[in-house]
Amino acid sequence: MNLTINEAIALNACLNYSDRESQHSDNYSNGCADDFRLVLGWNGQQVGGLIASLTEKGLITDDGETDICWLTTLGVDTIFDYIEANGVPTV
Repeated sequence: MNLTINEAIALNACLNYSDRESQHSDNYSNGCADDFRLVLGWNGQQVGGLIASLTEKGLITDDGETDICWLTTLGVDTIFDYIEANGVPTV
């Protein structure tokens, strides 16, 4: 799956581990709108659109009650595929 640089930066901000296997074994990988605003320098509306896009792609999920998003299995694999191909994403 192709990611934009901004999607990759947001997904990378959710990682707790530097390797795929450890991330899959724990997968307590999360981020929130504030985290994404901080790493991207965006406003709330822009981040809301990003979260909606990542959710539609199946890369993150949320519980519908909090501002916390978790990487899905697909999200973990997608960000590690991105990192392996392009390096760690930065602004």
